[in-house]
Amino acid sequence: MSIFKCKMCGGNVEFEEGASVGVCDSCGTKQTLPKLDDDKKANLYDRANHFRRNNDYDKAAGIYEQILNEDNTDAEAYWSLVLCRYGIEYVEDPTSHKRIPTVNRAQFTSIYMDEDYKSALKYADGYQKVIYEQEAKAIDEIQKGILEISSKEEPFDVFICYKETDNSGRRTPDSVLANDLYHQLTQEGFKVFFARITLEDKLGTAYEPYIFAALNSSKVMVALGTKPEYFNAVWVKNEWSRYLALIKNGEKKMLIPAYKDMDPYDLPEEFSHLQAQDMGKLGFMQDLIRGIRKILNADEEKPTVVRETVVASGNANVQPLLKRAFMFLEDGDFKSADEYCEKVLDIDPENGQAYLGKLMAELKVKVQEKLKDCAEPFDESNNYQKAVRYGDKELAEALKGYVESIKNRNEENRLKKAYNEACEAMNNAKTEDQFKDAGKKFLEINRYRDSKALCESCYAKAIELYKKGIYDEAKKDMTSDTVSLLEKAIELFESIADYEDAGTKVGECKVRIEELKAKAERKKKKAIKITKIVSPIVAVLITFIIVLNTVILPKIKYNNLIKKYGKETVDEINSLQIGDIYIFGTYEQDNDVSNGKEEIEWQVLAKEDYRVLLISKYALDCVQYNSEREYVTWETCSLRKWLNETFINSAFNSDEQALIPETNVSADKNPEYSTNPGNATKDKIFLLSISEVNKYFSSDDERMCAATDYAKAQGAYIADDYTVGGKEACRWWLRSPGDSWSDAARVRCGGSVACTGLVYGVDDDDVSVRPALWITLES
Repeated sequence: MSIFKCKMCGGNVEFEEGASVGVCDSCGTKQTLPKLDDDKKANLYDRANHFRRNNDYDKAAGIYEQILNEDNTDAEAYWSLVLCRYGIEYVEDPTSHKRIPTVNRAQFTSIYMDEDYKSALKYADGYQKVIYEQEAKAIDEIQKGILEISSKEEPFDVFICYKETDNSGRRTPDSVLANDLYHQLTQEGFKVFFARITLEDKLGTAYEPYIFAALNSSKVMVALGTKPEYFNAVWVKNEWSRYLALIKNGEKKMLIPAYKDMDPYDLPEEFSHLQAQDMGKLGFMQDLIRGIRKILNADEEKPTVVRETVVASGNANVQPLLKRAFMFLEDGDFKSADEYCEKVLDIDPENGQAYLGKLMAELKVKVQEKLKDCAEPFDESNNYQKAVRYGDKELAEALKGYVESIKNRNEENRLKKAYNEACEAMNNAKTEDQFKDAGKKFLEINRYRDSKALCESCYAKAIELYKKGIYDEAKKDMTSDTVSLLEKAIELFESIADYEDAGTKVGECKVRIEELKAKAERKKKKAIKITKIVSPIVAVLITFIIVLNTVILPKIKYNNLIKKYGKETVDEINSLQIGDIYIFGTYEQDNDVSNGKEEIEWQVLAKEDYRVLLISKYALDCVQYNSEREYVTWETCSLRKWLNETFINSAFNSDEQALIPETNVSADKNPEYSTNPGNATKDKIFLLSISEVNKYFSSDDERMCAATDYAKAQGAYIADDYTVGGKEACRWWLRSPGDSWSDAARVRCGGSVACTGLVYGVDDDDVSVRPALWITLES
């Protein structure tokens, strides 16, 4: 029996393997299930559904798209995208106690016309299809009601987007600023949508119809805020992201970001192409009102009777000029064609055919239909944009079709070229690295033709060559008469147990070790006989050597270290015990840079003579194991470079760095898989491996770790259902490889080690970092 989180309430849905529908134990809702081929996919669905249940639809949609990149026949992923697009939230009916859908992102398009809905039905089985059609019918009815209400609303000029209350329910400074802006704009004669006042008489009813109507009618949105998190609050982002989507779809609207008491570079990345306004700047309100009035007036000036009069009475004048212009185009006289089109525009400034002629002259195209044969898209051309703007519907659709055809053709050519280059790289590959490079090329176009299968084939060949290299190295070691090399050979053969006769070679090595040990035992017995006749002088010499090594030299070392570091430092480090907490270095942790960095607490994992192994008590940051999803090991990953360059220089001064030695970091394999662990490295800062984390932490509870506030602000994922020391637990990276070429192991929020297939891609951006290091007082 498997368990899946309910997409409506978050409860448990138990189901038999292979089932496509299930019933939630908590809310009793019968619902569709995804194709859960592996635990990684189940984890992705849990994360995406968590975001969607919390109304973070854009983030959820990104994960569903990631699932479809891996399997484009998953009906549930298509349906989940539909739920995100229409902002579906399931709420409990107080009468029937059933979960019913509400629409938070209304669309003019019916759900029945949605392409993802059609794909969901295409790939659904009979049980799923029934449920999808029932839910679609309910959503369509709700949407019709929203559109009916919204159609009766008066249009707005300006929409003010802001956060009304903070997490404690108190009114935000943003709300006060928005209130002032509302009254200023209202006094200027603008009709303004301001939720606090506009929706005041709508209490007890759904707000979506009125928000939908205001978003679609407003010509300007002012998105204001005083903190980055206020701009990115779920419902604030829901409003401005929908408005940006309207602009992207061709609506003539303008979004103006306005900020105060914050760095403009902390504004959402989606605003990077917009001109932001500083509300703290003198004259801000006058500039904003002047800009809004200019936008609204420009829109009002277009539908004038002048254009209609000119076109109606001037057709006799412009038609001969247009005819001449297109005759010049046919003859290839593009300069004359452009001049005659200009003459037309002198009479009729909004003549779509004239702009078409100028576009053809610009691109040196003789016949309109040949526009689709242009080398590059021309939708950035001013003449194109005006031809679409002022031309009739037929012309606009034709021009858009030409551009789309060019883009599709060029994309096909790009993919084809990349595919051929990848095939050539694969056919010429002979080494492990060459096959990995070819696999990476196929990965970049994994949805083109059979690229995904060829990518897997290349990496499979790379792994085979890697195993062959291990096998050859182990065979060389097994010819030695040294026990340590034979033990190394055993370890290498065991790491590739499924390759050729590696398993048999392990047995041969063990037999050889036993023979060598027996031989050594015979030599030892012979040596004992010799020592029985050794002279008393030698015995005295041995006693002196023992006293020298155990008493005299340690005392000399202790005194020398005191001279160098001081008695307090030497005694403090020398007195540390496993499990103790040691303060060493500083790093930003409370996410408040105004009070400086905080001292780092380290947990002692191991102790040697004046040397201790430390790991941070808390996860200090959130950094990708590697900046790209590619074939990577600890030796080559970007996180290793970050730890030994960025982190070490941020956390420790020069005196502290002098205490951190360069350590031999072993390339520990994953105990469950034969994934390539790479080569051993020399690092000052490193991550624990799977074998080390199991060695130093004996239970899941000991491995659980909380993230600092700074790490959370960098995107660290935390689990509400696991806490350590009263704080939510996070997941943290290990340096060992995962179960495939693009995975790295980590410790889950609950403390278990992810070494049985439940691993994350190396480019996941919500896994935390617990640095580990040795400190020593010896040079």
